[in-house]
Amino acid sequence: MKKPIALLCTLTAFALGCASSGPPVASSQMTETEASIRSAENAGAAASAAELLGRAQKALAAARQASAKGENDESRRLLDEAKAYAAAAEARSNAEKLKKQAAEMRQQADELESKAKQLQERARP
Repeated sequence: MKKPIALLCTLTAFALGCASSGPPVASSQMTETEASIRSAENAGAAASAAELLGRAQKALAAARQASAKGENDESRRLLDEAKAYAAAAEARSNAEKLKKQAAEMRQQADELESKAKQLQERARP
């Protein structure tokens, strides 16, 4: 009587373990995550958001390892994490570019205002 119960418990645990792994990770999910990281790199994240970009790359590598081990749910979670880090890295990089552009435009506006004042002073009789 004890052996069938033990066997049943073992098989149930095994089945639950397999079921919690979920379906295999689609290659398109890996490709999409890789594209997100490349997009962040192309936006200049290596210079302005290196830590976030590094986290995205590490999460992608961990997702690949989890997928190879058949840990599909963990792989999907890590892919989502990698995409989130890549998006944050790209956003930070774009924000830095916009800050730089705003500072340049502010400087140009100040220069134009100064020139306009000089012209107004010269135009007075």
